[in-house]
Amino acid sequence: MSGHPFILQGYKGKATRHTCPQCGEPHKFTRYVVAATGQPIADHIGRCDRECNCGYHYTPKQYFADGGTRPADGIAWQRMPEPPPRPPYLHDRAEVRALLAHPERNTLSAYWQERIGADRWDEVAKAYALGTWQDGRLAGAAVYWQVDIHGNVKAGKIMQYDPYTGKRSKEERTTSWVHFMRTRQSAGELNVEQCLFGEHLLKSWPMDHPVAVVESEKTAMIAAALVPSVLWLATGAKGEFKQAKLQALTGRKVLAYPDLSPNSATYYEWKERAEAMKPLFASIHVADILEAMATAKDMEEGLDIGDHLLRSDVDTPKASTSAITTESAPPPPILSRAEGGVERMAAKNPSINLLVELLQLDGANATVYQWKQHSVSVHV
Repeated sequence: MSGHPFILQGYKGKATRHTCPQCGEPHKFTRYVVAATGQPIADHIGRCDRECNCGYHYTPKQYFADGGTRPADGIAWQRMPEPPPRPPYLHDRAEVRALLAHPERNTLSAYWQERIGADRWDEVAKAYALGTWQDGRLAGAAVYWQVDIHGNVKAGKIMQYDPYTGKRSKEERTTSWVHFMRTRQSAGELNVEQCLFGEHLLKSWPMDHPVAVVESEKTAMIAAALVPSVLWLATGAKGEFKQAKLQALTGRKVLAYPDLSPNSATYYEWKERAEAMKPLFASIHVADILEAMATAKDMEEGLDIGDHLLRSDVDTPKASTSAITTESAPPPPILSRAEGGVERMAAKNPSINLLVELLQLDGANATVYQWKQHSVSVHV
């Protein structure tokens, strides 16, 4: 129900359709009635169904503005109360725990453990609460849980991968959602809301440190494994770069890396949206570095920042990625100016210089962290 005091009369047979006062056609005129009682306001207040041939439409607002009399019964035209909002659908923690089991069956991890290193990838998978679908045609598929900053499990996207290429499976129907697989009901029917993939990691990420936003969940995890000094989150799709999802980043420094697309369409779309959302953030920058380096083939294939990080032949050490943790805040940062901080990082890992250039990070305000081992805060 709209909550408006006056509505067009619902159809209950020919008796509810009347002769139009303008064109004279019988059974073509729908009167406005008082929502609370169903009584007509006046015989000529309504709309003719013959929109093209007649077009008569006299509204209650026009009638009252012309001096018409409101219904005598005051209760009759009080605004009806709006129905209470539907609570959002949330997944049970037991369901999340069940799908965190048997990570060795995960087709996404099968490839990236080998490419990036098992220890490194497994810590990223644990931090992002990567699940594994257990049965049916999607057995072994990755489950990307969307957990908000308050710990609410809002959604779980299921996506099947080829374990030999690390790419999306080319077979039909290899993407779904946990809520649909469990209930066979749509997101609209259940009132499923979404959030950024990895949003729960914001809880202990310092406000003055950059957050990078990409399109796909896989890209966020790959980038997190290669560049753990930045928190990587994913919208889940190019069209999901919008305020409803990014509001969790209010007050933060945001770097956005859209996938490549023909004619850089996605880059310009994100740039326009970022400009409209600019007041929300401490700063927001949509990087064009991929466009600057891309070939026509790259554009056509829609490569992303993860592809370019891997293409750069970065010598990724197989050490722990304990930088991706959320249980407690990291120790106070040691700030260095200009190249000083970069040089110290590069002394431990020469690939840092390449990554700083590739990611367009601000070397003048480089931040070096002394991270300790922490446990993940997605307690399930």
